[in-house]
Amino acid sequence: MKSKLNKKTQSTGANEVIKALINNNIKEVFVYPGGTTVATDAPLLAALKTLLGENHFLYNLLISVGLLGLVASFHGIILAAGRATFEFGRVGYAPRILGKTHKRFRTPAFALIVNMLIGIIAIMTGKTADIITIACFGAVGLYIISMISFFKLRKNEPNMHRPFKVPFYPLFPILALVISSIAMVALIVHNLALAGIFFGILILSMLWFNFFVSDEIKQEALKWKMG
Repeated sequence: MKSKLNKKTQSTGANEVIKALINNNIKEVFVYPGGTTVATDAPLLAALKTLLGENHFLYNLLISVGLLGLVASFHGIILAAGRATFEFGRVGYAPRILGKTHKRFRTPAFALIVNMLIGIIAIMTGKTADIITIACFGAVGLYIISMISFFKLRKNEPNMHRPFKVPFYPLFPILALVISSIAMVALIVHNLALAGIFFGILILSMLWFNFFVSDEIKQEALKWKMG
């Protein structure tokens, strides 16, 4: 009896040792690089640096691709954010001045300047990591709303002409909705304070739209979209 207990204890102890080794190795490679106890916010780079070295071709290639992606993202933000702010001003959802274009260049100058000022203020707070996380909330929220809108449009307008056919419908849209929802839950669980800020911004925006934008402006914008 005692021999069986000793064997069981040894087996359990060996399993715990193996688990601890695997856990420590994963943390060493993917979370705590370089033997430190400080978690990294770039686990893929840290893993490649640990496995291949910082002079390896793949490590430098990943940095280059990431840099190009960052520049492209900034350009996309400038174009999309400026256009979105311009549209809000043009239809009256925001101050009308934001919907005016430059007389000479015909660009949404006022909208771009306001976005630039907001960006400068955000950078000066020194909380760029938190701001990026809030932006992730917005992106994931947009994915969720887009997929819900997609299914609603398919249900309400089944005969609408669609030049682009969604591949593997409805599997891919369902997967996108499920993955986005899981990502949103994970973001909320690990960033409760930032989630409060994000949803607070959404609530304030809804209050602004419902109480400060007149019904005439809403009807005018709806007619413009339908026409």
